[in-house]
Amino acid sequence: MFQGKLIKYHRTRKEMTQKELAAGICSVSYLSKIENETIEPSQDVLSLLGERLHITLDIQEDSQDVEKRILEWYNHIKDNDYKRAQSEYKNLQKIYQGTNNHVIKYLFLTIEFGYLLAFEKDNKIITSHYRQLREMQELFNPLTYYYFHKLESIYFYNKNDLVSALESLKEAEKVYPSIDLIDLSLYYNLAVYYSRADQLYKSLHNAFKALHEAQMNYDLTTITKTFILISTLYIRIGEYGFAENELLKLKKEELNITPQYKSLIYHNLGYIYYQQKKYEKAIQHLRDSLEQSESEEEQAETIYVLSLVYYTILDLDQFEETVKFGLDLAEKINSRRYLYKFYIIEAKKNQQIYDTQFIEKLQKEIIPYFKESGDQYELLRLYKLIGDIHFHNRQYKKAGEYYQLTHQFYSNTFRVEDYL
Repeated sequence: MFQGKLIKYHRTRKEMTQKELAAGICSVSYLSKIENETIEPSQDVLSLLGERLHITLDIQEDSQDVEKRILEWYNHIKDNDYKRAQSEYKNLQKIYQGTNNHVIKYLFLTIEFGYLLAFEKDNKIITSHYRQLREMQELFNPLTYYYFHKLESIYFYNKNDLVSALESLKEAEKVYPSIDLIDLSLYYNLAVYYSRADQLYKSLHNAFKALHEAQMNYDLTTITKTFILISTLYIRIGEYGFAENELLKLKKEELNITPQYKSLIYHNLGYIYYQQKKYEKAIQHLRDSLEQSESEEEQAETIYVLSLVYYTILDLDQFEETVKFGLDLAEKINSRRYLYKFYIIEAKKNQQIYDTQFIEKLQKEIIPYFKESGDQYELLRLYKLIGDIHFHNRQYKKAGEYYQLTHQFYSNTFRVEDYL
């Protein structure tokens, strides 16, 4: 019944009325039923409508094998296997150019978006492809619609637009039960996004759903990264002992763990030891994390935590060297998030946080950036920081306004009887 959507899409793009398209072929009411997919049209009518619209509506060719190949291609993309992904890309491009099957064409274009997200450096090409897909999404079958919104969420996440990323992934979650597919990364990604949005209950809920699906499918890679994520969430709520025990269990299996996940384990242990004031252990684990890391974004976070340790123990030479390294990396990956984080800690070290220039930049530039991006976790910390600065400057009214803003993050902590 997919043809109905296709007919309506091309008719409206050609600015044709139903009456104009149906003339001499079928009644307007019959065409309306075709477009609304309430009847199964005859092949003769489909052929005539296709000729008038200058499109092919024959999608009867067997598509299962091609669909399977496209989804296998997607697995190469997810695994960041550029060589195999590129090789299959060239093969599938030939199939795309030679098929009249619109279901296959739309699925290919959607997974091609994932290929560009993974390997294309030119953001203009990625954005152009995304806009093309967005315009035709009403034509997608459930499988393609699912992948479109899942990849759209990654597109927004990479742009640090967490609000849009979450909305896109929740749209994918809605259609997930209707497709014949097990995607172990859906609930994991939801857990990551909710964590950034400081919705820890929802994050833990989805993390355990991801863990359950991974265990049911004996996927050791997803099990490992989900345990790491869960440990991160327990760190966020101050359960350092529990998180440390889980991470140390994973560390014992490091021969079976990829460098990427070793890096995350060492990073999280380093952060725990920093919070526990075990600074030498923290430094060693953070340095071990950097040696294993393959992600520049993750390296930036580890360098930032390392700079916190050096700042705390007043090793100013190492602090300055680490911050410079972090700022250079943030510039390289064009991350305003980390440029701001390193800027703030450097201002603390230079005792500039009470200066008017710093306060204005914080209020007019940094806080609006994190507010717009939806990064609630960082926003909460910034509200506290600016509140503390105003309190130190005896601007108690302004301090109170920012402290009040932090209160909204804990609204679920209090009950009706706790309010005046």
